[in-house]
Amino acid sequence: MYRFQLANSGKGQIQIDDFVESFESDFSFWSKSDYEAHWEQASAALLLGKSALFITSMSEPQNTNFIRAWACYVIGAELVFQENILFLDELPFKFNVAAPHTNVLPYESVTDEGYKISEWRTGVEKI
Repeated sequence: MYRFQLANSGKGQIQIDDFVESFESDFSFWSKSDYEAHWEQASAALLLGKSALFITSMSEPQNTNFIRAWACYVIGAELVFQENILFLDELPFKFNVAAPHTNVLPYESVTDEGYKISEWRTGVEKI
């Protein structure tokens, strides 16, 4: 089971089974309802077996250099979540503001330096 929650104050929380982590969302570009609608689109992509990006803090893409998010990859019978900071000038593609859930990078389990990337897993049936 996974869940994203966001309060009117901008304080949010992700839960993946027993794991819980807090985050702060920027309301300068998106409202609370924009984040929630985006998370619904990302969840719908997972239902189709596609990887998706759950953005947790979004500023005006033309005026920022990074976006905070959680990537979710459908791998076999599991959903694999990894926390991301997307540096917009380093993306191998132009950031798609119209479909932000599609801006997920390819899955990697280790960094270029050989370090294991932290990830949290849950069953795909828990979408």
